[in-house]
Amino acid sequence: MLDCLRILTTVGDITEQAWNERYDWLARRGDEYFICVIEDKEKKRVVGTGCVVVERKFIHNLGLVGHIEDIAVAPDQQGKKLGQCIIKTLDHIAQKVGCYKTILDCSDDNEGFYVKCGFKRAGLEMAHYYDRD
Repeated sequence: MLDCLRILTTVGDITEQAWNERYDWLARRGDEYFICVIEDKEKKRVVGTGCVVVERKFIHNLGLVGHIEDIAVAPDQQGKKLGQCIIKTLDHIAQKVGCYKTILDCSDDNEGFYVKCGFKRAGLEMAHYYDRD
């Protein structure tokens, strides 16, 4: 899965133990983090992944918002609609757990893909990055 995520950004040198600890932590929060993977069973590798994180709000009558994050499809698997499958699955999960909306951030280059998945431009992303010494 980490190789697939490297398509997006820096992943780092993560040990198997550290990966397992993070996965177990996420799994214990079964109503907050939902990870979707697509596996090539012949090659025994993850070729697509993404997650939806459920945020609990005070607004909208204590509503829930799904945040789709970390969508990645291996370069040799792109064009097979795997990304759409991941997005639709995560969006469906968010709806089924009671979210009133699902949001995601993307680059301008990827906007057309997400429009095909049923999303629309709804604002502007802002970020403040911190040094990690």
